[in-house]
Amino acid sequence: MPQESKLMRLVKQQLNVEREHVKRLTELRKKVSNAAGRLLLLEMRLDSEKHAAIMAEMLEILKGVPPTTSLWDHDLEEYIDEAIVKKEFEEHVKKESDVLAHIEEELKHTKDEGLNLLLQNISEDEKKHHRIIQTIIKNLYKLEQ
Repeated sequence: MPQESKLMRLVKQQLNVEREHVKRLTELRKKVSNAAGRLLLLEMRLDSEKHAAIMAEMLEILKGVPPTTSLWDHDLEEYIDEAIVKKEFEEHVKKESDVLAHIEEELKHTKDEGLNLLLQNISEDEKKHHRIIQTIIKNLYKLEQ
């Protein structure tokens, strides 16, 4: 079996796993009365929904990418003004920095362990997004820099 076909099969399997997680977490959340537990289950369900959407999009993109081409080098067949997109990425990084500062302020004003845990997780997600966007800018727009 070609490597790309195996990759697509694995992505499809992961997509199904994520969709199953969404169903299970939705049902489990209905059975939990604890506020922190319900918030965590909501977050987990939303993460699984996000992962499923990413896997579905990944399958669509992989269908059109030659096996020897990196996704960094593959352009989708749409007109996109790269300068505008780069500016939007950079603006998003600035906004995420504001979000992180806001979350840090919220963390200073709660002693609730459940809220603290959830806010820390949101903070870590934002930091991760920040790093990923910076990597995208670096790799996609390295010729312009």
